[in-house]
Amino acid sequence: MDLIGRADLQLRMQHRHDDGAWATLEPRPGHHSPAEHDPEREWADGVIYACTTCDELVRIAPDTPSTSLR
Repeated sequence: MDLIGRADLQLRMQHRHDDGAWATLEPRPGHHSPAEHDPEREWADGVIYACTTCDELVRIAPDTPSTSLR
């Protein structure tokens, strides 16, 4: 199992709001056709997570330079 590429399956991701409350972050899949699906490229671009309460976005990406980050 690819534990790094699928960290969302192993960890509960949360962030803290200004009022001190914690909210869960869930992966937000990108829009693509099945033919465009490439797990290695997807992880190189990072994984986007959205807060279930305020919809704030967080990108989790490897700590290596990538020209494909948008």
